[in-house]
Amino acid sequence: MQNNNIPTLPQHDSTPEKQQREFQLALAKTKYNYMTSYLEGVPLSADVPQGEEFSLRYKESVISVFIQLAENFKNNVIRLLEKELCDDIDSDIFKDISESYQTLESKLSALHPKKDIKYIKDFIHSLSQLPTAIEDALNIPKDIIKMLKGIDQVIEEVKKEGPTALLKSTLYDLLNNDGKRDYLQANSLEDYQALYASLDTPPLTVSIKSKPWMEKEKALYDQDWYFGYLQTAGFNTTNLIAVSASDTSDMTISLSQLLQKMPVTDHILQSVLADNNVSLQTAVAQNRLYVCDYTMLEGKQSNELHGKQRYVAAPIALFYSTDKTANGFPDTGSYLRPIAIQLAQQYNPDTAPIFTPNNCSGANDGNGLKWQVAKAIVNICSAIQHENVAHLGACHLIMDTIIIAAHRQLSEKHPILKLLIPHFRFTLNINNDALHSLVIPGGVTACDVGLTTGSSFEMIAEARSAWRWDEQSPEQLFKARGVNTESLPVFEFRDDTILLWQAIKTFVRNYLSIYYNNDNDAVANDEELQGFIFELTSTKYADFKGLDGLVSTGNSERPYKIDSFDYLVELIAHIIYIAGPQHAAVNYAQYPLMSFAPSVTGCLYHEPPGTNTVINTIEDTLTWCPPLDIALYTLSFEYLLSGVQYDVFGKYSQDPRIAYFNDPQVEEVLIDFQCQLAQIEVEIHQRNKLRAIPYTFQLPSMIPNSTSI
Repeated sequence: MQNNNIPTLPQHDSTPEKQQREFQLALAKTKYNYMTSYLEGVPLSADVPQGEEFSLRYKESVISVFIQLAENFKNNVIRLLEKELCDDIDSDIFKDISESYQTLESKLSALHPKKDIKYIKDFIHSLSQLPTAIEDALNIPKDIIKMLKGIDQVIEEVKKEGPTALLKSTLYDLLNNDGKRDYLQANSLEDYQALYASLDTPPLTVSIKSKPWMEKEKALYDQDWYFGYLQTAGFNTTNLIAVSASDTSDMTISLSQLLQKMPVTDHILQSVLADNNVSLQTAVAQNRLYVCDYTMLEGKQSNELHGKQRYVAAPIALFYSTDKTANGFPDTGSYLRPIAIQLAQQYNPDTAPIFTPNNCSGANDGNGLKWQVAKAIVNICSAIQHENVAHLGACHLIMDTIIIAAHRQLSEKHPILKLLIPHFRFTLNINNDALHSLVIPGGVTACDVGLTTGSSFEMIAEARSAWRWDEQSPEQLFKARGVNTESLPVFEFRDDTILLWQAIKTFVRNYLSIYYNNDNDAVANDEELQGFIFELTSTKYADFKGLDGLVSTGNSERPYKIDSFDYLVELIAHIIYIAGPQHAAVNYAQYPLMSFAPSVTGCLYHEPPGTNTVINTIEDTLTWCPPLDIALYTLSFEYLLSGVQYDVFGKYSQDPRIAYFNDPQVEEVLIDFQCQLAQIEVEIHQRNKLRAIPYTFQLPSMIPNSTSI
């Protein structure tokens, strides 16, 4: 008996079957539609179509993580409230209470009742002063009971509306009603560390295991090896590019272009490396010089929050790739060594000097604390670019329009849609939540990421306009950035993700071969596939550019078509890669690597330091860090985003006894893919034994199928 649920290509169906497909697609076009008015230049899904909503099991997985962070959130609010109460009550009162009790405890004796009465009276007198003091103090924060009810109300809202409701009511609103916020200003690193007290797992940033070659006198996250390591194995590995000898690529920067903006010298390079035999020219010729250039932040505006002005910078950070041993750096293999940081796009000896780890550039940084702040500002800018572009823009919003186009043009019987459905799961719902709760004026992004909403929108739109399909496939992208294996020997994200990319391509090729038989004509004659290509490239719809494997039709209404099986494999593999490994790399690194504010945060609370800036102590560097409430919002949301994983990459059914693919021909292809993923899992674990920190964000078991959180 023929199984009518087995996918087929439209050209192989009977006329009634084709009519049925056409009717189903006509209905789909009433459900799946675009919106272009929310983010100019960024087409999005107009809403969450029926069937795309979060499932009950998904909501349960979110709630289980939320319960943990809600308890931590609540405990921190109470702790900060208590701190404010204590700060606003005369400390002598507490001192009297403490001393009188200690006296009572030590002197109390049944043998001397008259003396005991005196000690008891003294203790009672000291206590008697407390109610009046508390009554006065309560004029500053809101009533305790009301405040706790407010937290409980927020928690209930989360259960009904989803995780983004957590940050609707801020600590500022809960605790404060007269503008006083001193109690939310951190005075020490311990104030930030205390924010994790009720969470089972501290972030990786503050729990890195020390190794013999690391510096003993510095926190691990503040060491230069770690700053270099973040560029290749951190929360955002998308910004590192090579310094090239000439203007040969749009994605690299030539040495002459770099020097026009940042006049680093041979002397600086030689001094930092303690090697007079190197020069900028030879470093470039040997593929050793790399930068993170945050030019995309030039001209962007920051916002004021709760009466505090915030700032934005557009820094340039220069790195040198080497395998030579040096104090405080890995003793085996290649690594990136930070050379210099300039906190603006144009050098200024007073306001935008060049900072170096050894104060060799005249920036007046004898104690190295400006260098520490400069690294933190680069991390802040990396976090801003991460949240707006690398994460939201290049993963969530790119997938958004792919999903709409696929459902509008590929019928439910099409083998490509059948393959892609698990990689689309819940993306439209999570994106809709983000656009209506996060990336809005007064939303989470405006709170945690220190740009105005308008600047964030502008940044997302600029990145979408520059996005080119083929250029973003991993192999092409690493080569264009000058960070492929021939240039940069070690790049943890690249090295692991290429394994996944190759496995995905093999799986997609084998899967599509079942239906297209590796035949270019079968691809060209697939009308639904051609409709999908039309909608992906049409300026009226998804408006993707850079699909260079398409061919011109000469028809102005449908100018492009696909007629290559090999290119189809690349295209579908790329969609699966974005939905799975690419998103996992930026999403699941958030809590481990982005949640400890002194190391990484999304907002800058002081102007970047200049030559005349004075920083005397570690505590002084906290001036650039956010208040404790903002730090708590950030870590709470990142804990949630990094803690929810609905399924496992390459596993398409929750029940291993029930196959997702109902075509028996797919079974062997899927088993081969899953075996290859298992081998990749082992390979990455073996690599991690030799790395400074295990890189876990491309382990197949730690990647979901879809951009679902």
